Amino acid sequence: MPILVIFLVAGLIYLLQDRIYKKFWNVNLHVDVKFEDKFIHEGEDTYLKETLSNGKILPLPWVYVKFQINRNGKVSHYRSDLFSIRFYQKIRRRIPFHPETRGIYTMRGIDLISNNLFITRKFVQTLQDATTMVVYPRLISTEEFQIPFQKMMGDIITKRYMIEDPYMFKGIRDYQSYDSFKSINFKASARAGKWLVNVHDYTIQQKVTILLNMDRANQYYDMRLYENSIRMAASMANAYEQEGIPVSLWSNGRDVITGEKIEVEEGCGMGHLHTVFESLARMEISLDVEDFDFFMRRAIEDMDPNSMYVLISPFFGKNCIDSYEEIQRRHASAMWILPVMLSDLSDPDFKGPKIADCLSNVYLWKVD
Repeated sequence: MPILVIFLVAGLIYLLQDRIYKKFWNVNLHVDVKFEDKFIHEGEDTYLKETLSNGKILPLPWVYVKFQINRNGKVSHYRSDLFSIRFYQKIRRRIPFHPETRGIYTMRGIDLISNNLFITRKFVQTLQDATTMVVYPRLISTEEFQIPFQKMMGDIITKRYMIEDPYMFKGIRDYQSYDSFKSINFKASARAGKWLVNVHDYTIQQKVTILLNMDRANQYYDMRLYENSIRMAASMANAYEQEGIPVSLWSNGRDVITGEKIEVEEGCGMGHLHTVFESLARMEISLDVEDFDFFMRRAIEDMDPNSMYVLISPFFGKNCIDSYEEIQRRHASAMWILPVMLSDLSDPDFKGPKIADCLSNVYLWKVD
């Protein structure tokens, strides 16, 4: 009889706890998982902030928080974290996260999974909260594009129609080799311990359009060339923004969200620069692209004497070469940054060096 009573009591306890946990396990149970940063550049470190709170008297010995992170619509990371949370307790965790590639990172759907005390029944709840982080392209060191950048800056300075207005002060920046001696701010330089120059607005400014060509010769393209082309476009836009020069971006690369080609109109300021960065982050290389000739024709037909063009294109088909030559004839300032693999330069059949020799202002950029 005592054994029967023990089994009966144990059975009642089991049924009671099972019913209690089934009914109340997720009452006042809240979870929040989000990215610590809204945007970063690829290669930078950030964190996931994970918070679980239990606002009831019932403790939960086992709670799994499971979620996946998508990059441009495809699963890139998956996590499953185990918690043991007491009654009226809040637990916070800060989890390192290192996105290695640019893109739109989205966390959609969080699964909360728990059990009763005897782990004989599983309880599941799915929450549809969403959080997004934009990973911008990595910015390239200015040393890697110093020659073409200084060439364009030299054209900008010499072709401005009007001298700087001394009453339209804009700010102070580091001295560059193309700056005039009279623009040096000696007081600020003495305080900073380095040469600094005054930056003034101009009544009329040149403007730069970055032409990012994502055309491919065939399906066996080297993705590294195209990813680095995107990084170069972001870096050039950033460099011109620091000089206060309006920048546009035209590309036949596809936006992973809208499916449309990328086009950011002329603008200045950090808000505009972030628009350029985000547009490049949303570009999906694997998608088919339209012929880039659409944008090349627009550049050719542009009659504005203040327009300057930077073509970034690992593709060098005949149409691209012919269009670039025509842009050079129409616009006094145009250049082509041609990304090439180091291995290609040792191939005698590779035509990149010949193009650089035959055309003016073509810069071979060696990509590892």
